[in-house]
Amino acid sequence: MLFKLAFKNILSRRSSAVIILFMSFAAVLLVVSNALFDSTEKGIQNSFTESFTGDFIIRPVSKAPLSLFGDETPITGELTEIETLVPYESILEFLSSNPLVSDFVPQVSGVAMLENGTARKNMSLFGVQGDSYLDMMKGANLIEGRAYTFDEKGMLVSDKVATELGITVGKTIQFTIADGTSFRIRAVPVTGIISYESPNSIFERFVLVNPDTVRDIMDIADSYAYDDTSFDETTINLLDESLNFDDLFSSAGDVDAIFEDSSLMDTSVSIEEEIVPAVNTAWNYLVCKVQDGADTKQIIKKLNKEFKAREWLVEAVNWRHAAGSTALYLYWMRMIFNIGILIIMAAGFIVVNNTLVVSVLDRTREIGTMRALGASSLFVSLQCMIETVSMALAAGLIGCFVGSLVSLGLTSMEIIFTNSFLIQLFGEGALVVGVSWGNVVEILFLMLCLGILGWVYPVITALKVQPIEAIQGVR
Repeated sequence: MLFKLAFKNILSRRSSAVIILFMSFAAVLLVVSNALFDSTEKGIQNSFTESFTGDFIIRPVSKAPLSLFGDETPITGELTEIETLVPYESILEFLSSNPLVSDFVPQVSGVAMLENGTARKNMSLFGVQGDSYLDMMKGANLIEGRAYTFDEKGMLVSDKVATELGITVGKTIQFTIADGTSFRIRAVPVTGIISYESPNSIFERFVLVNPDTVRDIMDIADSYAYDDTSFDETTINLLDESLNFDDLFSSAGDVDAIFEDSSLMDTSVSIEEEIVPAVNTAWNYLVCKVQDGADTKQIIKKLNKEFKAREWLVEAVNWRHAAGSTALYLYWMRMIFNIGILIIMAAGFIVVNNTLVVSVLDRTREIGTMRALGASSLFVSLQCMIETVSMALAAGLIGCFVGSLVSLGLTSMEIIFTNSFLIQLFGEGALVVGVSWGNVVEILFLMLCLGILGWVYPVITALKVQPIEAIQGVR
């Protein structure tokens, strides 16, 4: 009965079509704008996470804003010293035991002047293990040469930097850094040139270098971890201060010669096998990837909770903080753009909401007649609610459908960006707009709320009027 009367009233009034048209237009704008923002956000995130930031990083706790490029504070003067991860080995063990973390690589960062003959450029140095780093970063493709190995001195540069500075594989590049009144200079051969799938000027700001070179030029003290070795009490007493070294040779006598029987010597174990190689633990960051489908936000939250419980002075942050000021700058640019769209949409919603309010107030006489015939306030309220909510949901469905068609049309137009700022803003060189089910649900929920808001106030106002006054047209 209620639904039948509600739909009959919707179809009988011309204002219903106007209301649905207004709300549908607002829904179309929301669908297209949200799809555009979500696509650009996803594009930038994929561009960065697959190229150098990973899904999240682990960094030392610091008052200064730290990214993979170092201290992001706009200051001049001496070089900022970045703390190293402590306890590094325990952190590695903890990450390795986490099934949601698929892979990670350590990194030590620095800055230096890159020089190739007369060509110079300030660059950030990412001290990483070249081969394992490229295995994890699927957005960085080796197009010439090879990646340097763990114990090899070498560097990898992007194709844009190589073209700009005239760098070729096999050439030795010099790094220079000024620290106060002194200079530190290191030379590194170029082992390979890489190309990034997503064009972005941020990839021209850093080069990949073997970690030991970065530690040397940044004067980062080596921190080594050795296997524990136990000594018996007799051996320890050899270093006792009260030991008389003359007593060690009290039973020695003169001999004419020394005979060596090689058959009595055990040569089964070489010196190289007895020495355990040292592992350098001086790293600034751990760049991490999560398993496909894992919730990165929840992983970061759980890791930070565990770090705090173990009193480790490290923290996990997302890819945006790992990328630093460039990613944050683009984020705030999009936020400003979003705010502008929201202001426009707010003005449109005010118009639509006022239309809903007026449509109910215009029915004050009808409401009074229904009440005079015995209809309860609840009956009248439910009927008006069904009408406004039905119009709002219908407008939302129409808007989502038309908005999806518009989004598909924009994508099929294959709009290509040539401006570097637009490429950075949208995360890729072409405009790709995709509508998700999450966007559709959000728009329908928003339209539902709008319909309820357009129903509550006018109905309450109309029900306050006495039936006889309502019949007479009083509002």
